[in-house]
Amino acid sequence: MLNKERVILMTKMASYEENEGRKDRAVMSYFRGDYVWFQVLKSVVYGTIAFGIVFGMYIFYDFEVFMMDIYKMDLLEFGRSILRKYLLAIGIYCIISYAVYSYRYAKARHSVRLYQNNLRKLGGMYDKT
Repeated sequence: MLNKERVILMTKMASYEENEGRKDRAVMSYFRGDYVWFQVLKSVVYGTIAFGIVFGMYIFYDFEVFMMDIYKMDLLEFGRSILRKYLLAIGIYCIISYAVYSYRYAKARHSVRLYQNNLRKLGGMYDKT
């Protein structure tokens, strides 16, 4: 005979395994620090690429004026200002990435704990019968 509570719980758990469970298992295969810092490192790489693209678009937007002014400007100071802007942008992006991935790890950990609790509850339901 089927137990309605067991069927509902098993359906809920199967749905979790198919959807969020896959992502959560991938996240939980890392330690918290390893997961967060790996994601932040990826963010630095992608942020650097994005900064390079935006900087290139800025230069090519008004390339003629830039080429005329290049002989008048202090290239060392120009390089320093670009480096400061890059470090500021990457720093802010790293802080945001750290917060986002720490939250995602905590959320995945919570979901996995709920799943494990449901497994224990299901096992207890089988023991009762």
